[in-house]
Amino acid sequence: MKVGLVPLLYDEYNYGGVLQFYALQEILIQNNIETEIIYFDNDEKICDSDFAVNNGILSRGKQALVRIWDSYNRTLIKRKLKDRWENIKCFKQKYYSPLIDSRNVKWSEYAAVICGSDQIWNPQSARKRSFLKYVPDDVNKVIYAASMGTDKLSINEKKVFKPAIERLQHISVREYSAKEILDEFIVEKNISVVLDPTLLLSAGDWMKITKPCLYNKYIFTYFLGEYADKIDYIKQFAKEKGLKIINVPFASGEKIDRNRFGDYRVIEADPCAFLGLIAGAEYIFTDSFHACVFSVLFHKQFFVFRRDNSEKMYCRIETLIKHFSLPDRCVSVETPIWKSPKIDFDNVEFIQKEIREKSLDYLFGSINYDKAQS
Repeated sequence: MKVGLVPLLYDEYNYGGVLQFYALQEILIQNNIETEIIYFDNDEKICDSDFAVNNGILSRGKQALVRIWDSYNRTLIKRKLKDRWENIKCFKQKYYSPLIDSRNVKWSEYAAVICGSDQIWNPQSARKRSFLKYVPDDVNKVIYAASMGTDKLSINEKKVFKPAIERLQHISVREYSAKEILDEFIVEKNISVVLDPTLLLSAGDWMKITKPCLYNKYIFTYFLGEYADKIDYIKQFAKEKGLKIINVPFASGEKIDRNRFGDYRVIEADPCAFLGLIAGAEYIFTDSFHACVFSVLFHKQFFVFRRDNSEKMYCRIETLIKHFSLPDRCVSVETPIWKSPKIDFDNVEFIQKEIREKSLDYLFGSINYDKAQS
């Protein structure tokens, strides 16, 4: 049996994005399902690219200035992250399935074409290929663990999303909030909530590709948003615990990080080394969903901050906490965490096993595959 996979981005250099796509294809391969990555050269967004201008958010003059500033930042970031991106590229060359040009695909060979996961349905950035628009009608189309990165859709966005979604055979999302949004206007489709692909693999699966960290007795910090206001708070916690701090700067890969933070700054780590930094840490401080996921998988005590100016992104972490009945791990710089209760990972393991089975049943059921045959 063979399936085609469509990622969020073909040039993904975000740790979470790379690892979740690896996990999706790995769980299929473990069950003797052959995978190929289908390449579409059309990068067109599903929503109007002039959305901000049309809604009076930015004038065209301001947009031009933003583009100039973004170009300047990208040049600096490219220089800083050259080694990291090269290492991530090597990871993908080693672990990713073959890339097949969509013009050479024999659609009848696929039991399904699957798009997932991460923010494939974020209305500000979603590509038409993320709705499998270019896949023929008679091919089984599966959306696995779509995330929307928003708490609502505009009327115009719903008009665009509705016909694109209604031609799909199987739809699942990563957050309860995404299901609530879609259920409001997609009435003839059953939309399931499933685990992020990273949680379909066990900690043992992940340890097979994890590089051991050479440091010990440390706090690991990984922030996609601004975190300057959190530095003193984390330093005080580290001092109380007698721990060093390892920080990954330029975590988002999209903006300049001007904070000189951490006893050690790790810029060039590949995804395997990134996993090792989490697996070897005593504590994790983050605003990243996937850093929280791997903290759960590796049984690490973690604390998560709401990402600045990105409240909509927090719904995925709320779903994670709800899934596993975790004590509230969301903190602010006012939260006294020195005596916070530790996570009961025995209970987490029990819950995770049950939810993982349901998610796997959905995934294999959507491609009409009986995993008992593997």
